[in-house]
Amino acid sequence: MKESNFTNGFDYHCTHCGEFFSASSESGDLYTVEYCPLCGEHYVVNSIEQLLGACKEHRIDPVNVCSAFPPDEPIPGSRTGATPREVSIITDLVAMRRHRGLSLSVEDIAGPCDTQIEIVKKVFEEFHITETGGEE
Repeated sequence: MKESNFTNGFDYHCTHCGEFFSASSESGDLYTVEYCPLCGEHYVVNSIEQLLGACKEHRIDPVNVCSAFPPDEPIPGSRTGATPREVSIITDLVAMRRHRGLSLSVEDIAGPCDTQIEIVKKVFEEFHITETGGEE
């Protein structure tokens, strides 16, 4: 079985619509994709290097496509300094606190650790999460 191009198990990413996908023929053989089957655009990348290049070109922090990277390593090129696992935990905690109507601040999510506070603060900024629980 072929190893996928991204850690999330997919082989392609459309930098236009933001979706990850894989493609194979009816026989199960993989083939090269030039157009996104979801939006029809030709902004398709199939490697970490191409993905990072597209993020840099479009001035997008790679934290926005964090699932493409190994879960316990800092996301390359991200200003947040977060790992994909940390981003997942932060977004899950935000969703849980919103659902329960609890207060939502950087400190509520990060706890007392200064390093974690900075990471959470930057993830909040990148994902436009406000401390009132909404989105900007």
